[in-house]
Amino acid sequence: MNLTDNQKPKYEIITDDLLARIKNNDFSYDTVFCTEKQISEQYHVSRITAKRALTDLEARGVLYRKRGVGSFVARNALNNLSAPAPSPSESKMVSFLIPFDVTKGNMFDVIKTVNDQLNANGYLMSIYISDISSVKETANIRLLLTQNISGLIYYPMRDKINLNLLNNFVFAHIPVVLIDKTADCPYIHNVTSDNYEGGRLLAEYLTGIGHRRIGFLTTAPIEETSTVRKRFGGYFQQMSLSGITIHQSDYVCVPYEVTEDDIFSEHSLFCDAIKHLYANGVTALLTENDRVAQLAILACRRMNIRVPEDLSICGFDDSDIAKEHNITSIKQNFQTIGEEVSRILLTAMSSPAAPIQNVSVPVELVVRGSTGTPPKD
Repeated sequence: MNLTDNQKPKYEIITDDLLARIKNNDFSYDTVFCTEKQISEQYHVSRITAKRALTDLEARGVLYRKRGVGSFVARNALNNLSAPAPSPSESKMVSFLIPFDVTKGNMFDVIKTVNDQLNANGYLMSIYISDISSVKETANIRLLLTQNISGLIYYPMRDKINLNLLNNFVFAHIPVVLIDKTADCPYIHNVTSDNYEGGRLLAEYLTGIGHRRIGFLTTAPIEETSTVRKRFGGYFQQMSLSGITIHQSDYVCVPYEVTEDDIFSEHSLFCDAIKHLYANGVTALLTENDRVAQLAILACRRMNIRVPEDLSICGFDDSDIAKEHNITSIKQNFQTIGEEVSRILLTAMSSPAAPIQNVSVPVELVVRGSTGTPPKD
């Protein structure tokens, strides 16, 4: 059977087909009627779709399952078929999957806003943390596929978003909202800050106060991280508009998570990168985020490079780190991000046919003491 030619959800098509077999007496009470594996293979659907079809028939008293064996037709199945089907129990649980502790950056503002909005509409929220591990991130998504959830908010570590797994939520009409990262996927909702504009604003500000050699430093590979790619894109475009040529050596990626211990180690690649940029005439530095900016300032202190007198340093996020360390940054409106995520999710859960939405939340420049005019020759 070709399920793509029918407008019904796939699990309903499978349910109708199984019911037709039972009504035609195409079964035996004493032998296995079907298994999840058989349905998956016969109808070319995921196990979660097969399971949902069987669960619906169990709820109607048509089938019963024996663990490790399969599903059997109930003795009173034909009588139960004449009774109206019960309305399926609607899940009131939304899950939030993030790669790091909720207290990092300003993510708590997003989570609190989403939680408050969901609670006000009768939903609860569970949180899953992947601990900066792609293996654990994938395992958490697999785990969530077995849970009875009505929506998923997903903050991916990188641009690889486990689309094959996410498709199972889509097929089951469970809306997915990506945050922070963007993906070239027209059927999944997305909410991000305007990272491109943030990178452009920083470059515009720095060139406006006289900087002509501005570097870009990241610990996240640009080809794997859409946020960094867009920040770099805004910086690159504004430098070009200002008539300034960017040197290839002015872009540096140190592809690992840098710590304070690394800064003070004997051979620090991170310190070497900043030293190289400074020695080549860079007078200002855009960094991936506020944490990287903080570490860059610490590295400069170790190497006796004055901030901002010798080297101006900018962050991104306007987190507590930026405020505590007086770092020029780009303010993301995390409360608005939370509000947009909530709005999209609540709409999609109540109206599965609602259009897919991609929202870019405006950002603003916050100037602090880590930046100043370039040193005079």
